[in-house]
Amino acid sequence: MINGINFITDEKGKNKAILLDLVQFRKEGIGESAVFEALSGLQQLIDNAGLENKAANSWEQARENLKKLKS
Repeated sequence: MINGINFITDEKGKNKAILLDLVQFRKEGIGESAVFEALSGLQQLIDNAGLENKAANSWEQARENLKKLKS
């Protein structure tokens, strides 16, 4: 990743925002093509935004769920 692109995350480490430091780009002479290349996975980040990854059940959770069904 190039200097000047920072990801803002929540307490779980999920990306919530991207901060583009235009002053840093100017100081380092970074052009638009380098920024676009660095953000080539942006569509995937957008598509995944707000999606919750559901954790798989552990064996213990599965047993508890089965017990609840039998009751």
